[in-house]
Amino acid sequence: MRARVKKHARIADRPVDSHWLCAACDGLCCRSFVAVELSFAEYERLERLGARRLEFSLRGPHWLVIEGGCEFLAEGRCSIYEDRPDVCRRFACEDVAGCEAPPAHAPAP
Repeated sequence: MRARVKKHARIADRPVDSHWLCAACDGLCCRSFVAVELSFAEYERLERLGARRLEFSLRGPHWLVIEGGCEFLAEGRCSIYEDRPDVCRRFACEDVAGCEAPPAHAPAP
């Protein structure tokens, strides 16, 4: 079992696509939370993509349970990157220890 490490992040006002920290990460955010809040449209989209860990609510919000690791995380990368939920798009890690400057040739997330 992995030891829990406290990390710091924020939810940005707009998507944080192609951030260099994401290219250097192994999907820590996709393994560090219990669930991701979804709109109904996101719930339906993830259901079509084969999500098995969805929780539907008549009063909303709906959830994708990611405790223990998101089912769409594959080899440290999001396998549904183009279709990921809004909160995932706006998630911005603020723990930059060891990542003070972007690598010269950082791969795209």
